[in-house]
Amino acid sequence: MAEGLQGGCLCGGVQFEIAQAAMMAHCHCQRCRQWGGGSYATVVAAPSEGFKLVSGQELLKTYAEEGFAKRSFCSRCGSSLYCDGGDSKYVLAGAIKGDPSLRPGVHVNVSFKAPWHEIRDELPQFPEFPPEG
Repeated sequence: MAEGLQGGCLCGGVQFEIAQAAMMAHCHCQRCRQWGGGSYATVVAAPSEGFKLVSGQELLKTYAEEGFAKRSFCSRCGSSLYCDGGDSKYVLAGAIKGDPSLRPGVHVNVSFKAPWHEIRDELPQFPEFPPEG
């Protein structure tokens, strides 16, 4: 677990803190690929009660997907920041400042991965999310 993480958007208008992060994962679902703009999104999972918005509430916009999570971004610079999954927040790893001391431990939603992407590491792969166990 990583403690005391800080992050924010590209323009610096939205800032947040994470009291304690549980894990880092690569998500290959279509939603996360579009959200993060790549072959997959690397996210840091943290309990929602430990996530605190420090500044920029007025800049924060949320896209609520019907039947899915709410994704938040900065309305000034467009940076995607986090996804609200109820009990957990899934923060894009790129929005965290410095070294979070976590490393990706798993690939999830691999059954939905981009056809052009080949997974070349030895991390465990799960066809869906969340992984059992």
